[in-house]
Amino acid sequence: MTAYAPLRALFADAGYAFVEPPILHAADVFVELAGEDLRRRLFLTTAADGREMALRPDYTIPVCLHHLAGVPARRRAGYAYLGPVFRQRSDEASEFLQAGVESLGRTDRVAADADMLKLALAAVDCLGVRRPIVRIGDSALFAALLDRLDLSRPWRRRLARTFGDASRLRELIARAADGVPQSTAGAAAMSRAATRKKAAAMLAATGLGTIGGRTADEIAERMVEKTALAAGIGVRPARILGDYLDIVGPPAQALKEARGLFRRNRLDAAKALDGFEARLAAFAARDIDLDGLAFAADFGRRLDYYTGFVFEMHASRRRGAKQIVGGGRYDSLVALIGDTGAVPAVGFAVWLDRIANGGDKAP
Repeated sequence: MTAYAPLRALFADAGYAFVEPPILHAADVFVELAGEDLRRRLFLTTAADGREMALRPDYTIPVCLHHLAGVPARRRAGYAYLGPVFRQRSDEASEFLQAGVESLGRTDRVAADADMLKLALAAVDCLGVRRPIVRIGDSALFAALLDRLDLSRPWRRRLARTFGDASRLRELIARAADGVPQSTAGAAAMSRAATRKKAAAMLAATGLGTIGGRTADEIAERMVEKTALAAGIGVRPARILGDYLDIVGPPAQALKEARGLFRRNRLDAAKALDGFEARLAAFAARDIDLDGLAFAADFGRRLDYYTGFVFEMHASRRRGAKQIVGGGRYDSLVALIGDTGAVPAVGFAVWLDRIANGGDKAP
């Protein structure tokens, strides 16, 4: 680890305290937050008490658990780490080194985002990567678009959960364009009430209080959701979503295109757009070259807890090049772990082995 002494010094000088959370954790905390896709990549074992345990696949969740165990959740704190993580992978080593930082409790989100990107750029420079390819995204913009479109709640939820998988999201939108959507709150409420009545009658006829452990309300909610999803979202929302996801390029130009898209379609997302613009100004104030960043509207994280700015870095533009840095804002994570309410949080991880092996190649 002595080879990474300059990186350790960089993080420490930036005000981050190094921590080393346990390697072994309850598996459900990773599966519940990151989804079943991650389960296939976890190294699992069973504890003496029968609990399913997993080797940590990254540091972010373990660091947040460490934070919750040590200080009030909303207290400002900065953590750094450098150590092994474990994922089952066919094309790379299953045990590999990650380093990074996690900043929790900073309420000046725009400044915190900019500081994080600045530190990540300094980190890869410290490791010998002089001109990384940097891609940025903003899930808050996509969330604002979903909120402004006339979509049913099930469709908003489905699209939000798919965001981060660009090809799958586009396929989903293309399929959803067909049909006549059921979207208004009044219609949804009427449908839910009628469906609950049917579900209650069905339970009464069977003499059971539940079916498959579900109450009448839960059965009705599921039936309404299936009906709404089957109805689709309609041509106009699908077109607007597609146009938004096509936005790509230098961030200032992307912002201009996004503002134009919302304006043409009479959709008010001023708060999200102004937040994006303020972040770009904060980048510039820290001498981050905006023309060296590439914004992609369809770039995001598939995890539910990412709430805004996201970024990744590559060492080359080669096809199939793997990211050497990944980071972003995840204000929902601490609340999902500890039932504490949202806590501002942003961080990044560096794949040290990838940099050591040429920046983007498997060892």
